[in-house]
Amino acid sequence: MTTTSGSIFVLYHRGLRTGGPEALHQLVDMLRELGQDAYLVPHPHTAGNDRVEQYGIYDAPEAPEIIDSAENVVVYPETYVHEMSHIKQARRMCWWLSIDNSLTFMAERMWYRNTAGLFEKAKEAAVPFARMWKNGVTPAKLRTDKDVIHLVQSSYAWAFVATRLDVVPSLVSDYTPTGEFQATATAKRNRQLVTYNPAKGGHIIDAVKAASPSTIEWQPIVGMTRAEVVATLQQCGVYLDLGHHPGKDRMPREATLSGALTIVARRGSGAFYADVPIPWEHKITPGDTEVATAAAMLPQLIANFEQEVAKQGSYRETILNERSRFKREVEDVFVNGRLGKDAYDYV
Repeated sequence: MTTTSGSIFVLYHRGLRTGGPEALHQLVDMLRELGQDAYLVPHPHTAGNDRVEQYGIYDAPEAPEIIDSAENVVVYPETYVHEMSHIKQARRMCWWLSIDNSLTFMAERMWYRNTAGLFEKAKEAAVPFARMWKNGVTPAKLRTDKDVIHLVQSSYAWAFVATRLDVVPSLVSDYTPTGEFQATATAKRNRQLVTYNPAKGGHIIDAVKAASPSTIEWQPIVGMTRAEVVATLQQCGVYLDLGHHPGKDRMPREATLSGALTIVARRGSGAFYADVPIPWEHKITPGDTEVATAAAMLPQLIANFEQEVAKQGSYRETILNERSRFKREVEDVFVNGRLGKDAYDYV
């Protein structure tokens, strides 16, 4: 499938500065670099928001609306999967930047993540479950819609979508802008400082903190400016992420680029070496022993900090090469029509 005869419209949430909207800017920018006529289209509910100033580095102009004609392509992030039924003629693509944030799988993922009682699980999952049915985006419904091309940002999403929707998706990842993140020498870092995002498994990390030696210092990344986040990642010893990794998350990559030692849980994309290629001993298996394992692991890793950071050298190289791989992925799907590739096609 080539798209040179028409335009590519990418629906997005205007004014939101997170990994998903930035990836959509990166896609349009790369498509235009490859000679495609590509545009972002703000969702009507967000059209009144100001554009994110920091995304001005991307060549990603907006079109006022999607033109639904047969020669065009419309890309929907998974958060707008329920909008795809509005298009009747253009070719539709769903880009699964995450699994957990889509109406199709949100209720299911909430149900399995919640460790409270049955009533609490049902209470949390009820609203997204009802919205899934109301909008007609159940897994069973998506399996019958064979005209949709499914793109995935991570190997975790590739496996999940392939299994649940009975399709062969195509990998289109994203890349980490590297300009802000220069690695700080290990000798200049506070190796005893563990930083983390409380939104990523914060309740588990609270338990790890309580079980860890008092010599370890903790710094949550919350309420910080962008400059403060960068400075924290360049000063800390360890970045700890025990969250659910609904996609290939940005902050573990930023921490690694900054020279921190990145430790993740084997949840979501964190369980896939293709998504987070760090040594086995730098990942923590979820379960009853997760807190004790993390609390025992941290002092050992800190004591051998230089050697452990060196083990993630190949991960840093992978991150630095993400943009060139992203270009190949986008070209395969949108220019050459070579669908169905996964991460191992780009090794």
